Amino acid sequence: MTDDEQARRGSLSRRVARRLTGMVRVAPVLRISPGFRLTIAFDDCPDSACTRGVEVLDTHGIRGTFYIATGLLGQAGVSGPITAAPRLRELARNGHEIALHTHMHKDLTRVSIAEAIEDLSINIKFLQDILGQEPSPHFAYPFGETTLSLKRALIPHVTTARGVRGGVNRDFSDRMQLFACDLGSHRPDFMATAQRLIHHAADSGGWLVLFTHDVSESPSPYGISPQALSRLVKKARDLGAVSNTVHDVWAELSSN
Repeated sequence: MTDDEQARRGSLSRRVARRLTGMVRVAPVLRISPGFRLTIAFDDCPDSACTRGVEVLDTHGIRGTFYIATGLLGQAGVSGPITAAPRLRELARNGHEIALHTHMHKDLTRVSIAEAIEDLSINIKFLQDILGQEPSPHFAYPFGETTLSLKRALIPHVTTARGVRGGVNRDFSDRMQLFACDLGSHRPDFMATAQRLIHHAADSGGWLVLFTHDVSESPSPYGISPQALSRLVKKARDLGAVSNTVHDVWAELSSN
C-alpha cells in the first residue's frame, strides 16, 4: 500500500469513527423544555473575541461563554493574539462564563484518556488560579474531536461537553457532545447554515449554540466579522430566542 493510500484509508477510518461517536449518546438530555434558547460562544479565545465580540454582545444585552485553553494564553494563535489572564478576570466580573477547553489544546483523539483528563485538570487549576474561584464546569473539545470512550470518561469531570457537529440540541441530545454551529468564515455557507438553524430552533424549539473564534473586520478563517455576528444575534432575538450562557441554560434545563 502506498503512502497516499494509507493516508486515505486513515482519513476514511477517522471519518467513520467520528460519525459513529456522534451517533452514540452516552448521557442523553431527557427533556429540553419548549422555547428557543441561544448561546454565543468563543473558543480559545483570541483577544478580539473579548473586545469586538463583547461589544456585539453588549449591544444586544447578552452574555457569552468563553472556552479557554489556558496553555494558549498570551500566545500568537491562528485566529490572532490570544487573550491574557487580566482580560479573563474582566470578562468574569462582567457576567460572562469562563469555561473549559483543556490546557494544551491537543486533539484528544490522539492522546490517552489519562492524558486528556490530566490536561483538563491542569486547565481547571490554571483557571481557578486566574479567577480566584472555580471555572465553569462546561467544556468544549479542542477541534471538536472526541471518542466514545473519552465521552464516557469525562462524565464525572464536566457537566456538558460541546462538539462542532452542526445542529440544534433537543430532547435526547447528548450532553457529552452537544451540537453547535461553527461561525468560521472558512465555511463558505456558514451564514446560510446559521440562519437555517436559527429558523429551525425558532420553529421547533431547542438550544442553539453559535460558536466562533476571533471577531474582526478581517476575520481569520476561524472567525467572523462583528457585523455578521450582530446580524445573526438580531435575527435569533427577533425570532424569539432567549440568549444565555451555557451554564445558565443548563441550570434552567436541569431545574425543569
